[in-house]
Amino acid sequence: MAVSISYAELLALGPCEDRLNNAIEKFGGAEKWGDARVTAKQACAAGVTFSDLVWVSSALARKDKDVERRLRLWIADCAARVLNIYEKTESSTAPRNAIVAARQFARGKIRAAAWAAVAPPARDAARDAAWDAAWDAAWAAAWVATWDAASAAASAAARDAAWAA
Repeated sequence: MAVSISYAELLALGPCEDRLNNAIEKFGGAEKWGDARVTAKQACAAGVTFSDLVWVSSALARKDKDVERRLRLWIADCAARVLNIYEKTESSTAPRNAIVAARQFARGKIRAAAWAAVAPPARDAARDAAWDAAWDAAWAAAWVATWDAASAAASAAARDAAWAA
């Protein structure tokens, strides 16, 4: 069954005024939206942004255990889709184990204590992978800029960005 939300329920979640007004506009005004329920699929079709959908899902998850379970499973699926990028350069099994644990936790197969034990190493591994990727990208940009004699200033800026990353 698709999760849906009414205008009143969205309002009760307390979105910022700009995002609320954007959603109201997408659905033809508060009066037109009324008591109708909107699914994520309908919101996407209306042009609601992905980040707004994630915010609403996260806010709903704090109040609805089924939405929380679904969101945890979706996040685990997202992480699993990019796991191969991490595993190309790292040998740690922490991210893979965290994905498995997140799915088990969402399905009620492990307790919060077990989940808490797995989450920090996975978070650390993900942070390290993001740091390595940012460093590699910044260094590559600095290297390319260095080869262009006309962009000596850009090279210095890119090199500084690499160190800042």
